[in-house]
Amino acid sequence: MSIVLDFIVQFLSNPTILIALLVMIGLLLQKKDGMDVLKGTLKTIVGFTLISSGSGIVTESLTPLNTLLTGTFSLSGTLPVNESCFAVAAAQFGTTLSGIMALVLVVNLVEARFSKFKFVYLTGHEVMWVSTVCAISLGLLGMPVWQIIVCGGLITGTYMAVAPALLYKTVCEVTGSRDLAVGHSGIIYYWLAMLLAKVTGNKEKSAEDIKISSKVSVLRDMTISLSLAMIAVYLIVSVLSMILAPELAAETFGGTNVIIFSITYGVEFAASIYVIQAGVRIIVLELTPAFKGVADKLIPNAIPALDIPILYPFQPNSVLVGFLCAAFGGILAFFLQIALIGTPLELPLILPTLFTAFFYGATSGCVCNKVGGLRGVIIGSVFTGFTISLFPALLIQFGNVLVDGTTFGGSDAAVIGIFNTQVGAVVGNMGLVIISVIIFAAPILYSVLTKNRPGMTERE
Repeated sequence: MSIVLDFIVQFLSNPTILIALLVMIGLLLQKKDGMDVLKGTLKTIVGFTLISSGSGIVTESLTPLNTLLTGTFSLSGTLPVNESCFAVAAAQFGTTLSGIMALVLVVNLVEARFSKFKFVYLTGHEVMWVSTVCAISLGLLGMPVWQIIVCGGLITGTYMAVAPALLYKTVCEVTGSRDLAVGHSGIIYYWLAMLLAKVTGNKEKSAEDIKISSKVSVLRDMTISLSLAMIAVYLIVSVLSMILAPELAAETFGGTNVIIFSITYGVEFAASIYVIQAGVRIIVLELTPAFKGVADKLIPNAIPALDIPILYPFQPNSVLVGFLCAAFGGILAFFLQIALIGTPLELPLILPTLFTAFFYGATSGCVCNKVGGLRGVIIGSVFTGFTISLFPALLIQFGNVLVDGTTFGGSDAAVIGIFNTQVGAVVGNMGLVIISVIIFAAPILYSVLTKNRPGMTERE
């Protein structure tokens, strides 16, 4: 009996196996043949293994950089890497995380079926990020497992159905179709940037009307741009360390030339992200079809909420301008955070990266162009670059989400994590459970009260 119980505990504590099981069940419900079920299940396990492996490489590649920063400048910055943070946290919160994710998918479908928010969130890895933040932040409140699963599942599942509505109208303008929405944990970034771009920009002068040299477009390749960025960061920090702390630099380099040292670790970091993203893509490819078929049959007027790259082919200039402006905004935020060290406004130091600047900035560029033109893209994306350093810092400061020196970069995950810890501390565990139920019921109640008005996704 003890052997059986030990097996059950290990099984429920392993998110890789549990999510693979969810995929298998979803495929069986769609009456897929045995080989398709086997392939989907095993590929999900492979995807999680890639994420875990890539996470280890991330930590290894960033350790020398943190050593140089800490020893030379007495600073220890945090690099928000969602994949790495998830991989580490999954081992600590396996049971609750898996339970939250299972409930999240059900809640999303229920909200989409019985409310006017018909968005089915199919960006699987973003579901993992927000669910993980809930598992960590709710766990800090000392909740029992069932309460963590209920609160995390209800809050995250409702968020998944409602949040895409903030961008839906503009996304329709970008894609020229009403059949797609965006499901991404940076929706609040993009929504705030859109509001600013609408006020400060001029949508009559589109960023798509300008000409951009093909030589610069190489930066659209994420692996290349991230390699160059991290090599540059390593070079700058290494040279400064050689000047200000030569003994530390010599010890860290271990006899390796500074240029070779910077190239090695810079490229290693980019390679680790490539490996992790490969794992994420595999999981999404298997997880999405497992639940999409069910949603198609049960939810009239359903709209799939997909990952942000669906926008990029429609606004190529806005993608590049948004990326560059967000990178600039991230640098501004970094220096401001350094200036605030030792003051009452000091926040955890967030290191700027081209990885976050590309995805968040490029997406902001796409949506800001439709409401504010080129000027809106520039202003909105600089603002986004600034906030992608602010929100993770706030998540660490007020949400206490810091796992092995890394945290999550999404604005939505930050808001939810801070909500959980701050509200939970005031109302108590059962109070937060009640609030979670109210949050879940609110969209359905709103839809009942406005049943005579057409929903935003309804077709004529």
